[in-house]
Amino acid sequence: MKKLILVVAACLAPVYAAQAQQVTYNWTTTSQGFGTHVDQPSSASFEVPLSAVLSGQINYGDISNIHFAYAGITFDSYTPTSNGLDNAAFVDPTTGAFIFHDLNQGLGVVGYEGGLFSGTFLSITIDDPYGPFGNPLSSVSDGYNALKDYAPYAGFPTSGFWAASFPTITPSVPEPATWAMMLLGFGGIGFAMRRRRRNGAALQLA
Repeated sequence: MKKLILVVAACLAPVYAAQAQQVTYNWTTTSQGFGTHVDQPSSASFEVPLSAVLSGQINYGDISNIHFAYAGITFDSYTPTSNGLDNAAFVDPTTGAFIFHDLNQGLGVVGYEGGLFSGTFLSITIDDPYGPFGNPLSSVSDGYNALKDYAPYAGFPTSGFWAASFPTITPSVPEPATWAMMLLGFGGIGFAMRRRRRNGAALQLA
């Protein structure tokens, strides 16, 4: 019985693996901004489940595997953050591009040097619906802000954008041989369950 369940689980594994694929977002800087150190982030990225992007909404808890590289700051911890009441970002399911949904939306990602209260960090918004002076927009803008030992380091309120890289999606439909194994497995499980019921009934009659 256990062997049959393991066979079926092995057959279904490729289907679930396809559902667990990740979309990678990479940052492109369009303005180096202001401050005492205006080198743009050499790299910034994070991942979210493909299923979240296809649903059109990325939630706070969907963000993982955040990475930054920025001259003068050594990052040792990362966290997603919310700058809106929705705790969500909204995307085009086809391209992954962030789109305006409402003024309550807003997410960001933060990297720290020395921990949360060190005063050295870089934050990058993901889909801020407000402009540089807090004015509401009908689209989304993204900017970054860096502090070094609590002092302004660099930043700009509308300084770049995130671009999505979709994984190569492998077909989730099992091949004929896999279907055959699955059917045999399910049939075997059904047979074993019927046999167990009959044996139980026979014992009760005895």
